[in-house]
Amino acid sequence: MHNTEAVLEILEACYEAGGRGIELIPAGKVSEAARIMAETHDDFIITGSTFPGPDPLIEELAKLDAKLIFAHGMISDNKDDKLIKILDDIKSRGIIPGIAAHNPISTLEHAFEHIPYVKAFLIPFNARGMFMGEQKKLEDIVNSHKDHYFIGMKTLAAGKLEPLKAFEYLSKHNICCSTIGMVTVEEAKISTEIALNVLQKP
Repeated sequence: MHNTEAVLEILEACYEAGGRGIELIPAGKVSEAARIMAETHDDFIITGSTFPGPDPLIEELAKLDAKLIFAHGMISDNKDDKLIKILDDIKSRGIIPGIAAHNPISTLEHAFEHIPYVKAFLIPFNARGMFMGEQKKLEDIVNSHKDHYFIGMKTLAAGKLEPLKAFEYLSKHNICCSTIGMVTVEEAKISTEIALNVLQKP
């Protein structure tokens, strides 16, 4: 995370395997590597989550030309005025606002009722049900909201699931894409190939 070249190698391996973007928090050298990828690959898309500290670093994400910015789960799960302020800031820049959630069920229910203009959500979603709360209830919420876009995170259940099993589970639900942590070139290549093979089936 603190070595631009190392991050760039992972992003290049992911790209060569068919991956076309990154979801990042503006920290370490990841932002710099993502900027280089976007400058050298026309079809590389950056999305991001705000930084959970006092400065959400929306400006930094905007400078990266992020197409979609999620309010960080530590902010979203509080469901207060700070969340609305961040979403308004993102929206005012012409960027799609989204909500990330660590406590997905209550945060999604709140957003559907009180923030109807938000249509993109970054949520924990995996075959083990880790970090999902009531797994069946969250599955039902996701599958019944076809007019919303759900991006799965924690999809490998903190490394406890094999990629094939993880992505087969996602393919059975209304999940439009997935983010996964990658720390090696080999991991990036294999995970991306499996994900695209499973998730792009008709």
